[in-house]
Amino acid sequence: MERTAISAFREIHDPQKIIENPSEFRYVKPTWILNDNVYDTTWKVTTVGLDVDYSKDLNLAKKISFSRPVSDNSLLTDFYNRQLLRDIQNSLLYLNTKGQITRPRRISEILVTACHLIRHANEMNSKCDSPKIRLLSEIRFEHLKSYLLDFQLTEKIFYEIVDHILEKYKTRNDIVWGDIKSELKLSTRTLYTAKSKVIGFLEERFEGFEPCQKYNKQHQDACKNFINLEEHLLPSEKTISNEISKIEALFTARQSQVYKFQHSPIKLFSGGWSIFEKMLSPQKTPLIPAHVCLHTIASALAFCRKYGEALREYFYDFASAEKRLIKLIGLREYAKSLSKVQQELFETTTLPSMLEELKASCYSLTEPDSRRESNNHTFLYQATRLYTAAVFILLATFTSARISSLLGLPRGCFVHSPMDGLFDIILRIPKSSERWQLEEVHRPIPNIIYDYGLEFASFNSQVEDRRGCYSEDFESFLFSRSITSRSLTTSIYTGTDEGTVHLEPLSDDTMYAYLCEFSDWSQSPLINGKRWYVRPHQFRRFFAVLYFNFTRDSGLEELSWFMGHADLDQTFHYAEVSPTDEWIDEAEATIAKIASSADSPINADENIQKIVDKARESSSVITVIEPLVRKLIEDHKAKTNQHVRFFKIDGDDVFFYFTNPEEEH
Repeated sequence: MERTAISAFREIHDPQKIIENPSEFRYVKPTWILNDNVYDTTWKVTTVGLDVDYSKDLNLAKKISFSRPVSDNSLLTDFYNRQLLRDIQNSLLYLNTKGQITRPRRISEILVTACHLIRHANEMNSKCDSPKIRLLSEIRFEHLKSYLLDFQLTEKIFYEIVDHILEKYKTRNDIVWGDIKSELKLSTRTLYTAKSKVIGFLEERFEGFEPCQKYNKQHQDACKNFINLEEHLLPSEKTISNEISKIEALFTARQSQVYKFQHSPIKLFSGGWSIFEKMLSPQKTPLIPAHVCLHTIASALAFCRKYGEALREYFYDFASAEKRLIKLIGLREYAKSLSKVQQELFETTTLPSMLEELKASCYSLTEPDSRRESNNHTFLYQATRLYTAAVFILLATFTSARISSLLGLPRGCFVHSPMDGLFDIILRIPKSSERWQLEEVHRPIPNIIYDYGLEFASFNSQVEDRRGCYSEDFESFLFSRSITSRSLTTSIYTGTDEGTVHLEPLSDDTMYAYLCEFSDWSQSPLINGKRWYVRPHQFRRFFAVLYFNFTRDSGLEELSWFMGHADLDQTFHYAEVSPTDEWIDEAEATIAKIASSADSPINADENIQKIVDKARESSSVITVIEPLVRKLIEDHKAKTNQHVRFFKIDGDDVFFYFTNPEEEH
């Protein structure tokens, strides 16, 4: 799908005179909305990543519900909020029409933020006995500022919540957040901010508050940093920026509103810096130690080569035997003694010799507790989790795609070009699309990854076939929920809604749990007694750094295209390895030496150039200039919290610059 960035609406209408009377204007239904009426209170929208025939069943669609709280006892869809609802719906339709929606789920995100802001404004009004907000135009500057400020948690409130929890609750599952909100008189926004920060603090320091993980790691996580409370309570610069962007969307869409939203948060708050003294800068994705990543990739390749085809054959033989038995005794009789019959089927189904090493010979209707799972026996659903993780690792490594693109892969994503004989994978890249239906891009993959991918897709298809989900390859996700333990160990499909599991991809958390299990199974190398449990996005960063360094910094344009970045600066920042303190000190010393020679030009940003110029103006003596430059650099670092960085340009030339703590892309 070609990306033209041309809005047909803008070609027909004057952008400055699009809506003369918003109350009478009616929007053409966007292609991604399946409702007949765009003013329904629940929008049914197309599933991103799949080409589904919704004419058969509209329940297959995703849903965006406008029935969201806008105060403690009212919803946006209540009768007396009808004008508020209409202005918000018109705003979302307007943003789509104008091409302002650039990512999937963005409409839902803007809706959620709008409702959170209105709820916060109503809570403020309630404290001073003011009327409830019924119109966007009634939201004041004070409401907006207070809403953003509540993304920062004060130490006083933080410890009040911690003390309250430790006094009343023994585990995280016991916590009643609604009671905490009312007893401590917190705003809803403050409560949302506090939850993750407080729980993170408690699980690190107190027993009983550990997360209910989908997989219990065998070792401590070498990738996890201990909480620095001073930074932990700061608002995230990225979170504030994103929240301001979503509220700004309401201001951008004011032409479509009868009662117009009055405030531009971008102009008012400068990305948040006008109201926050400090914010937590985004950090680069941690770089996986090379020996850990290479071990993980090698283990994934070995698993797919040794066990992939055998697992598919084994499951096919079992499913075939199951169908024959059902045909013989009937579905009702089979269901009556399901667990016993399935156990007998697995005991009589021939185990491929390759799987004897994996010991994937036991299958049960429900997962046994952890006491029955051990390293000397692997259940089939465990083997499937490991298989899923192995394929994900290979695709994440060799495509460097974002996790949203990988989890959104349809089963038919692997293609072989008859023209050049090369192998591609079809990805949909969220951040480069202006449409709800994401654009498809082709990325090259090695032929062996193509083969392993097709084998996994065949296994996935057989799992679905057993449950009666006979879907086309572009109507099912490659990493669908049909391959979860619950789906894999259930009875055959009998007409329930669970038959649509292929229309839902695995969640980020589930895939991370699978990756952790794979790290333990493959005995990933320990680092000081800890294990690096790789996060999905870290494969993307490892690919970028590896490619960037193997090409000796010359493959930036190709890497930028491959990763789907908007510009080369983003790619360089992403692929560059952070230098050690020794390198930073060397860079600062080099700047000082260059500055001491009045005739030597320096390739540097504006701030460093000013420091050099100031030092040269102060003295012409070399022995004076060098220490003066070092002092000015230290002064700048202390004042701005920035530090010196550098990169090579045109061979041996070096460009020096100041930067804030690195940002993740």
